[in-house]
Amino acid sequence: MSKFTLPLLSLVALTSCGGGSSSTGTVDGLQGPQQVSIVEASGAAATAILGAQPVAGSDYETDVTRFWVEDDSMQALDTVNMILASLQQTRYWERTNRGAYRALVAVEEDGGGGRGNNATAYEEWVVDSTRANNSAPQIVKVWIKQDETMGQDVPSIIYARLEVTREPSASEPLGQFELVFKNLPLSEAATSTNTAFEGYLRTVARSDSQSELEFHMSHGDVDGTPALNEYAMRDRVHVIGDPANDTGRAFTESLFKMNNGSVFTEGGEYQVEFNADYLARRDVTNSNTLAVLDRNDFTTRVYQYGVYDGTTEDRIEQQGGFPVQDAQGANGWAGFYGIWFPEGTTLTNGQTLVRRSFTDDSTTDYTLFVAAGKLEKRSRTAITLADIEDEVLEWFDPSAGEELRVMWDGTDFVKTASRSGSSWTPISPAQSIASSFSTGDWVSCWSQARGQVEWTWPASLNGGVAAYVWSTETITADSPEMANGDLTLNGYFNLLKSNITSNQANYASSETPYLPDATDVNTGNVQYVFEKATLLLKNGGNAVTLADGVTVTQGPGMFGFNCGPLFGSPLASFNDIASQSTTFQWYTGTNEWNQLRTLKDGNGNFVQFDAPIRMSYTHSEAGSPFNGRSFLLEWDGQHLGGIPHEEDNNGRYYPAFNIPSGATVTVGDVTYKIKQLEGEQKMVAVGSPATVYTAQGFDIDGTPITAPTAAGYEDPAIGERPNVTAAPLYVGGVAQR
Repeated sequence: MSKFTLPLLSLVALTSCGGGSSSTGTVDGLQGPQQVSIVEASGAAATAILGAQPVAGSDYETDVTRFWVEDDSMQALDTVNMILASLQQTRYWERTNRGAYRALVAVEEDGGGGRGNNATAYEEWVVDSTRANNSAPQIVKVWIKQDETMGQDVPSIIYARLEVTREPSASEPLGQFELVFKNLPLSEAATSTNTAFEGYLRTVARSDSQSELEFHMSHGDVDGTPALNEYAMRDRVHVIGDPANDTGRAFTESLFKMNNGSVFTEGGEYQVEFNADYLARRDVTNSNTLAVLDRNDFTTRVYQYGVYDGTTEDRIEQQGGFPVQDAQGANGWAGFYGIWFPEGTTLTNGQTLVRRSFTDDSTTDYTLFVAAGKLEKRSRTAITLADIEDEVLEWFDPSAGEELRVMWDGTDFVKTASRSGSSWTPISPAQSIASSFSTGDWVSCWSQARGQVEWTWPASLNGGVAAYVWSTETITADSPEMANGDLTLNGYFNLLKSNITSNQANYASSETPYLPDATDVNTGNVQYVFEKATLLLKNGGNAVTLADGVTVTQGPGMFGFNCGPLFGSPLASFNDIASQSTTFQWYTGTNEWNQLRTLKDGNGNFVQFDAPIRMSYTHSEAGSPFNGRSFLLEWDGQHLGGIPHEEDNNGRYYPAFNIPSGATVTVGDVTYKIKQLEGEQKMVAVGSPATVYTAQGFDIDGTPITAPTAAGYEDPAIGERPNVTAAPLYVGGVAQR
């Protein structure tokens, strides 16, 4: 868990999502809250197509839509909400008194909507859920393995203990619960107090109609100066509210300090008061600056959708993979986009990975196949430059060895930023790079939402120029394209060399891993061969990969190299590129996503996983810059990819538009329906805060809310992590059969 890269979290009002007990034998399991927050914006958050009536009792109708509030004063709840929301994926109330078990919990590293070809990332959780009888509290013990801690490369374990006394209800929106947790380096014993952070979240019993919540999490002394190369942090929340009247007060604080020779500080402290229509806050850190936010005026950003059958409205399920285990007991996931294992797990070609049955713990052996690169078949969908107007793309200039953010702005093709290492440096004002291209050049860019976006450079640049986006499929020896043996491919642009040297891979001494582009179809072109036996692309019998022992320490090659587009038949002229609906692309490099990692079954055949459902969607929203534009969406059973995202000043990505609930897309003769499931609301600040503050009768200063203290913390005391060897029972919240 990192202070800097917490996932997007589902927050709801001074109430919580949760409830719905599950019977396990004679004892019913209790379900605590999924998330907690201070307020929600008033009014209907989800946008829907008018007249779209759901089928009674269908998945589309019954799947719950949840929206949370995004505001600086509520950031203190991020960490604990990550734990509460992720706990739902373990389905602990269904496993009451059934012993300790494992679950793989899907994690989202940022808010981006990318369509990259990496496997989903998971955390391994061990859970033990018990309840003595139907009058006793639910006790949930959780051990969470972490690859890093607070931004530091230190493996650790979160120890957490959730006690649920009463489930959330209409009269008691938070129910009654207490969560205590701590994070320890992996090398520390479970009883250690040498924590990276520790904290608690709890309801406070009251005799009136009010709800009260306290949260405290800390490490070190944030009021002092941390020692050199040390950090201190403290997050605190105290809320007292009247759910029936939607009024209340709160104290919130989120502070972080790091001493790297100079002290870096971020965060702040707020006093908050709210009623049904407005939220007032004083920024204590910044001279008690007053802001008043309108709870009936907000922007909405949707981050999670569901996809359903257009007729029955049944949820569309996809089996994109299954959990696997190596000989050392590390748990991973094999799926359509490759193989995922926790960081530090060594994967080698030919090793055995085991799939365990959910029902009887029987095992099936698979053989891991690893190649130093991968070939993808790409099938295109046509759009125009007008469809990508003002969208941020990434383009690599092979002649300069430079990565750029570029954009078609409606009249010109410009660069807006350049990358050095992992950081982008803005270019302001944007600069034209149209002169870098000649008529007939093949332009290939990367979009976080669309994947590859490509077109032939025209004689006259305008919005009507045809462009293409692509769906991809990894080629293996069992693919139809390999039925007749080795596959011959023809390249003209972005031509990688074979046996790439260290200087070439690192762009050192003015060297490059790329050959010059062809000047015509017969001059400078390269014929590659993709070998069925090795699944490597070769040129002149030599593999188009890094030479033995080469490492990449600088430059764009740290993210990998690609070669192509490659064509199955020679081109008669460059003008033929526009008619090629299928091409191939070769990837290689030192990262796992640059390589082929897949499984073979006991018969030596490559395992086939469900491909994402790909659907073309045209956005309709009057006044939106995206109105009338087309997008290629992908549904993998959990996530809907393909919506463009934009980056804010804090490096956080958010969707550029929302698809309304009830929108339909058609693939062939099959129609699918889309529904908004989760998103955030950002309330709009009023223009005259002092005037509204007085008119609403707010009095923050008269009755400030006290800050919770560390005294409420107690050690989870749940002992060492149990040694559970059975296969994970849940992956991303889905039971494994």
